[in-house]
Amino acid sequence: MYKNVLKKVEFFKLLSEEEIELVNNSCKIITLNKDNILFYEGDFANSFYIMLQGKLKLYKTGTMGNEIVIHNFSKPTILAEMATFQASPFPATAISTSSITKVAILEKEVFLSLLQSNANLSFHIIGSLIKKMRNLEQTIHRNLVYDATQKVCAFLRDNPNILIERKHSEIANKLNMAPATLSRSIKKIKEKGYINKENIVVDNSFYEILE
Repeated sequence: MYKNVLKKVEFFKLLSEEEIELVNNSCKIITLNKDNILFYEGDFANSFYIMLQGKLKLYKTGTMGNEIVIHNFSKPTILAEMATFQASPFPATAISTSSITKVAILEKEVFLSLLQSNANLSFHIIGSLIKKMRNLEQTIHRNLVYDATQKVCAFLRDNPNILIERKHSEIANKLNMAPATLSRSIKKIKEKGYINKENIVVDNSFYEILE
């Protein structure tokens, strides 16, 4: 049903045709509309979730009820796999941000059997988890240490074309700030000469601001 999409998911690139077929046949497909919740922070994780189509946002709820965006997903990927591996609650809430989002649900036992029969896949997953942990560390650092302008600088250093590829409202949401705050920060960065009038990063050192 979604074999070609599954092959694009990093976790499954090392699988054989037979193994991809097994995953494909073992998945239950669900459809979410915009603002539908896939799972809540604190829910018990006992299955793997694979986003096949659409967009999802992963966020935590702060102590003051504020929303802290962990990640926005727009490409086929596996979600919150660490919680499922550990049989622990989901650390964040996943919500659909597109009109239609399709997700495959894969039972934990099926995926673990694939790991037991494919050592290369196990090493591949370890590397992918480490990468996600580093991304989470960067998100935490941006939210707890940097002020608004520093957050934008750090984000632009990792995503230099984001201002011309995405709407400011999307970027502000990802950085957990108001659009007006983002606009003021961009203005400050432009005045320092790091961004030109076309919103293109011309100097990604951001030396004076991140120092």
